[in-house]
Amino acid sequence: MRRILVDVDTQHDFVDPSGALYVEAPPSVREAIAELLAEAEAAGDPIVGSVDSHAYDAWEFMGNGGPFPPHCVKGTPGWLRICPDRPARTRFVPMQVVEPEVRNLVGEREAGAGPRELDAARLAAEARDGVGLLFEKEVYSLFSNPVAEPVIARLVADLGGPAAVCFDVIGYCTGGYCVDAAATGLVERGYRVRVLARATAAIGGDEGQARSRERLAAAGVEWVEG
Repeated sequence: MRRILVDVDTQHDFVDPSGALYVEAPPSVREAIAELLAEAEAAGDPIVGSVDSHAYDAWEFMGNGGPFPPHCVKGTPGWLRICPDRPARTRFVPMQVVEPEVRNLVGEREAGAGPRELDAARLAAEARDGVGLLFEKEVYSLFSNPVAEPVIARLVADLGGPAAVCFDVIGYCTGGYCVDAAATGLVERGYRVRVLARATAAIGGDEGQARSRERLAAAGVEWVEG
């Protein structure tokens, strides 16, 4: 069975004690995230995931009536990933309309050639070739980025179909937030999903982690301790 590692929002504003929305966790969580990313890269396992990528007017910011302080604003230090070199090659995939198919514009191959266009098949091929695909989003689920669903579906098909693939989800945050949304979004689409608890941190501490464990198990997600 092929593994796809799902790296959810491992960004400074959540992980670092100086972050704008720091989620307290033992150092072992950050260490486990780095280890799992390195292991996946060494094994040739595809790495996909998400980054919180907010603008100034995000609904969830307190100044806009939401519950959280401003965090992970694109271009700020807090938006950056804690493991920027894992994997060594990474593509950030912005939110965009998918009608009727993915047309992700990226940099030109040579001066004056104009932007290249990557469809779902080409993005999935990059993931199989070791490029980390990180879908930008402004709400909890990575699937709120319309590009995520067709690209992940194509990646799974290229690897042999849902029966041949397992998604291992790590990152920030459990307790009913982005890790939970990624895991449930995947299982709702018919995929086998595991949350690797040692590489996650919960808003709400132990109670938040227990809440995630119970709710995700009920949804069909495997919760892996240790």
